[in-house]
Amino acid sequence: MTVLTPDWLRLIAYLLFASSLIPAALAVQQFLRSRGAKYYVMRQNAHQRFVRWMFVALTMEVLAVAVLITAPRLPPIELAPTAAPIVTVSPSPTSRPTRTPTPTLTRPPTATPPFIPTPTPDTPSPDPAVSPLPSDVPAGEDARITFITLAADKDENGQPVDPGTEFPPGDHRVYLFIAYEGMTNGLAWTFDIYRGEEHLDGLTQAWEWGEQGETYLYYKPPGGYEPGIYQMRVLIEDRVQGVAQFVITEE
Repeated sequence: MTVLTPDWLRLIAYLLFASSLIPAALAVQQFLRSRGAKYYVMRQNAHQRFVRWMFVALTMEVLAVAVLITAPRLPPIELAPTAAPIVTVSPSPTSRPTRTPTPTLTRPPTATPPFIPTPTPDTPSPDPAVSPLPSDVPAGEDARITFITLAADKDENGQPVDPGTEFPPGDHRVYLFIAYEGMTNGLAWTFDIYRGEEHLDGLTQAWEWGEQGETYLYYKPPGGYEPGIYQMRVLIEDRVQGVAQFVITEE
C-alpha cells in the first residue's frame, strides 16, 4: 500500500517549481519576439503565446506554493483502500422445526472438488419425502445451484478443509459447498439427507441470500454418522440440482 507523506508532497511541490521553468522560458522567448518582430501580426501572435505560457508557468508555481503550505498539516494519505470485511449470514428454517443443515454465506472455496454426480436441473424429484414450500415467488428458468465440493470441515475463513467423499464415523459434520446463480429471494428450495434410500432429515425454506454467490451447507445426524452410503440432495422447488454422495467408512 502506497502512502503520501508530507515529505513526498514537498518533493512534488519542488518538481512543480522546477517544471514551471520550462513554460517561463518559453514565455520570455515569446515576449522578446513580441517586441522585436518585424511585422505587427507576428508581434501580436507572439504576445498571445507569451500570455499563454506565462499563465501555465504561474499556475504551476501557485500549485507548488499551495502544496508547500498545506503539506505539513496533512495526515499521510493512503492510495489503496483496505479490503472489505466478509459478511456472514446465518438463516433459520421457516417451514419445519429447527434442523442441523445451516446455510451460511462465505467466501468462494479454493479446494479441488471431488467427483460429484450432478443431474440436469429438470431431473424429477427422486423421493416423495420432498415437500416444496408454497411460495408466491416462482423460480426462474436460469435459477440453478451447482455443487463444488464435499469436505470434513471448514476453516475460519469458510474455506473447505479435507475435501473428499469418504469420512470417518462419529459425531461430526459433513459440509457441502455450493455455488448459485439466477436465484430470487423468496423462492422455495430444499436440502435433504439420505442414508441409502432412507430419508434422514430435510429442510425446505424460502431463499434469502440474493441472486448469485457461493456458500456451504452442512449436516450432523443427532446420533452421529454411522458407516454407510449417504447422499445430500438440493432442489429448487421440485427441480433436483444435484446429488452429492459420500461414504462413512468403518472404524
